[in-house]
Amino acid sequence: DQCLAGRFNTCRNIQFMSSAEEMQGCMCEQVVVPEQNCFLIPDELSFEQAAVAEPLSISLYSVKRSIPLSASTPIAILGAGPIGLCTMLAARAMGAERVYITEKIPARIALAQELGATWTGNPDASNVVSEVGQAEPLGLSVVFECSGSPEALDQAVEMLGPGGLLVITGIPDAHRISLNIDNLRRKELSVFNVRRQNETVKESIELLASGRINIDALITHRVPLSDAKHAFDLVADYADGVVKAMVVND
Repeated sequence: DQCLAGRFNTCRNIQFMSSAEEMQGCMCEQVVVPEQNCFLIPDELSFEQAAVAEPLSISLYSVKRSIPLSASTPIAILGAGPIGLCTMLAARAMGAERVYITEKIPARIALAQELGATWTGNPDASNVVSEVGQAEPLGLSVVFECSGSPEALDQAVEMLGPGGLLVITGIPDAHRISLNIDNLRRKELSVFNVRRQNETVKESIELLASGRINIDALITHRVPLSDAKHAFDLVADYADGVVKAMVVND
């Protein structure tokens, strides 16, 4: 029923490769994949750039499922990891110019600034809700929560203006989250929860190949397949300024 409705990302029988409790065994030199699940890589793209089309496709899906963006649409992205930074790049490619980013890791804040964020703030060092509110007194149109932090969800609700949209792209560690229902009701906020992506991989590849989006700066580490565990450890520990650790064939 989901696939017939065009909702391939919520298929009741879906399995993601190398995903916990789903389909194991993708971390190897070669894999067998159904042809319909494959995408041609243009000559303009390296394998590394094409690999980042996956997180970019999630971010592009988040942006396309939000609202039409333009230079007059103020948005915030909470969390500047690979998904948050890809969301900023996708939003800018779709027309957004006023993009506010929050992040706790200094190296990622610096990268967000380098990639064109209008404003960046560290919620551990300042009142990011107040600072964004001073810049956008009417509130934001859309907030993309990309960190999975309950604290960030509360900040998102505070930052949004009446009629705004909260897009939850980040995956919380907890099985339950809470939102301030008074603020949601008084502002009549909408909430959209993202389940990976749906038919945006091809468009992501095209955006990368055309040069409209450049993700090279996100690839901060390259680790050989024989030492793949090191890549996972880097990311799990947020070590050495890592954003995206790329596992490459030896």
